[in-house]
Amino acid sequence: MFDSVLTASTFSTAIAPLIRGVNRFKGRLYGSPVVVVNRLKRMLREGRVALGAMVTIPHPDVAEMLSLLGFDWLLIDLEHAPIDFGDLEVMAMAVREPATLLARVPGNDPVYVKRALDTGVLGIMVPHVDSREEAKLAAASVRYPPKGIRGVGPRRAARFGLARKEYLERANEEVMLIVQIESGKAVENVEEIITVEGVDAYFIGPSDLSASMGYLGNWRAPEVVKAIERVAEAGRAHGVPGGIYCPDAQAVKWALDLGLTLLALGSDYRFLVAGAQAKLEDARKVIG
Repeated sequence: MFDSVLTASTFSTAIAPLIRGVNRFKGRLYGSPVVVVNRLKRMLREGRVALGAMVTIPHPDVAEMLSLLGFDWLLIDLEHAPIDFGDLEVMAMAVREPATLLARVPGNDPVYVKRALDTGVLGIMVPHVDSREEAKLAAASVRYPPKGIRGVGPRRAARFGLARKEYLERANEEVMLIVQIESGKAVENVEEIITVEGVDAYFIGPSDLSASMGYLGNWRAPEVVKAIERVAEAGRAHGVPGGIYCPDAQAVKWALDLGLTLLALGSDYRFLVAGAQAKLEDARKVIG
């Protein structure tokens, strides 16, 4: 009897400092803040250029390697790549600061959006937003009530419950929404789309845009270029930051001239192919 009381007392004495420590540092894990500040959102608000890349290979090593190179943002692509929400969470764990992590969801669906955000990404890119109504749905999906309709169950985003209160207080401010303008209809409605409250930025999808205009595979066609310029002009007029895919230095210069600041420099598989191809060609030149 005495031994059991002594054991309980000893256990209580030993565990008390640990409990106090958890309470004292609740919301900070391994030196990381409770709710990570969305550096990308602030960069765009300040008019600064943010360089990023698309992540399509479903492995955390790839996401981590790219994050270590100094990109301002990385976007994990659930629309076109063979990546599911389980992959997304593991890849999110691998991304290092200061890269801001975004996810492109498969479609404009509140379920997709909340599942992606619950893994801890700080921004959502929604493809094929063609109207003001669709933009409103996307904006509502990324934010909690009363500003939106996002379901409450943040899991990893709230440090698995250790920072639930803090996350719920800050999420609406830190999470960002990027809508994609990638059809002729979206170009026609661009002002109505990008001025929806809650839309933080837009991203022009040149491949789908050119396809929708009858120029499949040729986004440098004059009519497509005019459409892109029209979208960029609307963004400048309304003070909404925008972006586009820039496969080379010439495209980067063109985008900057248009006032676009959210620039994707490529994707993991393209970097891999280009690097391997260059090495192979160099070796063959030496061989002769």
